[in-house]
Amino acid sequence: MGNCCAISATTEFVQLARKLCDKYGVLLIVDEVKTGFRVAKGGVQSLHNVKPDICTFAKAMANGYPIAAIGGREDVMRTFRYGGAAHGGTYTAHSVSLAAAERCLQILDETPVLETIAAYGESLKAGIKKILDRRGIVHSFSGHSSMFGLFFAPKPPIDYRAWKKSDYSFYDKMARHMQDHGIICEPDSREPLFMCEAHDQSCLEDTLRAIEISVDLTLEQLESERAKGA
Repeated sequence: MGNCCAISATTEFVQLARKLCDKYGVLLIVDEVKTGFRVAKGGVQSLHNVKPDICTFAKAMANGYPIAAIGGREDVMRTFRYGGAAHGGTYTAHSVSLAAAERCLQILDETPVLETIAAYGESLKAGIKKILDRRGIVHSFSGHSSMFGLFFAPKPPIDYRAWKKSDYSFYDKMARHMQDHGIICEPDSREPLFMCEAHDQSCLEDTLRAIEISVDLTLEQLESERAKGA
């Protein structure tokens, strides 16, 4: 769930969905708009060892340029034709986006960029954990190393309902302070933290420094609010 702490489906769940679709003659569609070309070269479907009938891609495929793609089984894809299923798009055949996608896919194919991003994510999580552990703040992470959610509870939520019933006020306050200290993050705990290949060691150090300051400011803010409430 790219818009909810990057909560990930289990392999068992995805493979069961595949079996049920086969049983009842239903097309299985896997949305890889956020995970495609980010979590693995074969997308999240490769991590779960499942083959969808249709899958969608965007965003990372051209490193942020406006582009999207649909893939799938040949018999399904051949319905996209005149007299069949209609297909159109605002940026269809946009030359700049196509050039960016070609170069981006080449880099993904020829370099260990995805492994680099995942390793950065692991380092960032380790740094955040150290900061929070020193202050006795209970927390957990959800999602893939290249796009993960930070959750202030012993275990991350398993679905949106669980997130909705949780207390996400600490993150929401902390995110505002992070922005004030130069870290661009969504001030809504549903949005994951996204890694970028351009992030280097200096970025990691700056980010962790800002997070540490933001955590302390959040603790001070909560203490002040409790004192006023009392």
